[in-house]
Amino acid sequence: MKKFNLLKLGTIFLVSLLFTFTSCSDDDEGTPDNNETSTTELLVESFSSAPSIDGTIDAMWGEAQKLVGTTSVPNLGPRNTYLNSDGEGTEETLGLFDPYTGEKYDFTLRAGYYSSDIFFLLEWDDAADSKDRESWYFDNTAKLWKTEHKYANNANDKFYEDKFSFLFPIGDVTGFEASTCYATCHTATSISNAKDKHTRHYTTVAGEKIDMWHWKRVRGSFLGQVDDQKMVYADDALGSAANGRKGDATGDAGYSNNKQTLTITGTSTDVSVPLYVIPNQTGYYWISQDDIDNNAAKMVTAVDENGVLTYSGGSIDPATGGYEQGIGTKRFPSVTTKPFTLGRGDITIQAMHNGTGWVAEFTRKLNTNDEDDVVFDITKEIPFGLAIFNNAAIAHAIKPGLVMKFE
Repeated sequence: MKKFNLLKLGTIFLVSLLFTFTSCSDDDEGTPDNNETSTTELLVESFSSAPSIDGTIDAMWGEAQKLVGTTSVPNLGPRNTYLNSDGEGTEETLGLFDPYTGEKYDFTLRAGYYSSDIFFLLEWDDAADSKDRESWYFDNTAKLWKTEHKYANNANDKFYEDKFSFLFPIGDVTGFEASTCYATCHTATSISNAKDKHTRHYTTVAGEKIDMWHWKRVRGSFLGQVDDQKMVYADDALGSAANGRKGDATGDAGYSNNKQTLTITGTSTDVSVPLYVIPNQTGYYWISQDDIDNNAAKMVTAVDENGVLTYSGGSIDPATGGYEQGIGTKRFPSVTTKPFTLGRGDITIQAMHNGTGWVAEFTRKLNTNDEDDVVFDITKEIPFGLAIFNNAAIAHAIKPGLVMKFE
C-alpha cells in the first residue's frame, strides 16, 4: 500500500491547528452573564424545573446564556487508500474530508441543569434533513445490488446522514484542555490494512479516556437516543490500525447493517444483498425493530442472476423500476434500528429539522455512575469539543477550545 508524505501532512495539520487556536484565543470574552453570549464558554443555567425534551424551544431556554460559533471542516490531507468498495486505486489523491473540506456551519448551544439531570439545546444551520444513508440500489449494467457510497467522491455523491458529536474528558487527558479534539486525532505514517483511514481518534496514554456523544439522524431516530461512546488508548505503533473509538462497555448499539451474503440461485457466486426489505415502500431510510417484529419487513432469502430478490410471500424485480442509483424512490435502507441499551443508551434526544436547520434537545444524568461517562460536577469547569457532520460519514466540522461552567 502506498505511503504518503507524513512531514508534509503534519505541516498542514499543524498550521491548521495553530490557526484554529489563535482564532479561539481572539474570541475569549470571559464568563458571560446569563443574557449575554460567548464564543468559547458555555454557562450551564440552574433551572427551576426540567424543560420538555421535544425538539421545540420552551420559554425557559431564554434564561440560559448562548454559546455561539462556527464549526469548520479541516483539511486532513489525502486519503492514500480506497474507502469505497468500488474505488480501489482511484481515490488516493482526494483529501480525507473532501468534498466537505472548508465547509462551515453556524451553531448556538445552551445548557441547564435541574435536580440530577443536565439538559442541552443545540441549534445549527443545515438546509436539508439528510437521511439517505448508503441506500441500496440496483446496478443494471453489473446486475448487482450495491449501496450508495459511504465516502463521497464529489459534491453530488453525498449519501449519508446528519450527525453531531461532543467530546468530554474523563479525568485528565493529555493535551485535551489546550487542543480538545485535536489531542486525540492522530495521523498514521502508512496504511496498515486495506481501506484503513489514515487519521483515527485515540488517546496515547494508557488509562486516559474521553466520553464521546454521537447523535446519528438515521441510527438514533428509533427511540430518540444519542450513541454513548468513548475514546481510549491505542498504540501509535499500530499505524492506521490504531483506533481508540469504542462503544461504552455495557449495552448494545442501536443499529445494524442491513446486509447479507447470498449465493446467486443456480451458481456458486456470492453477492451482497439487503437482509430486510419492506415491499412496495417508498422513501424510507431505515427499518426499525418494530418493522421486523410486526412482519412489515421481509427477510430476503434468495437472489437470481437478474437481481430478483425473493422473500417469504413474494419477490422484487429491479427491472420494474424505482431502484436506480441516486434517484430511485424504492431503494432499500442500509441499516436496521433498535434501542440503544444500558451504557450505550444514557442520553435521550429529540431533534427537529425546521427547514433551515436542526433544533436538538437532549439530556443525561449529571452522574450516571458509569466509568465510561463524564461526571458533570457543578463545582468544576469542563473543557469540551463540538463537531457537526452535514450529510457526511467522517468529514466533521470542528469547534475546539470550548469550556463548560456551571451557574
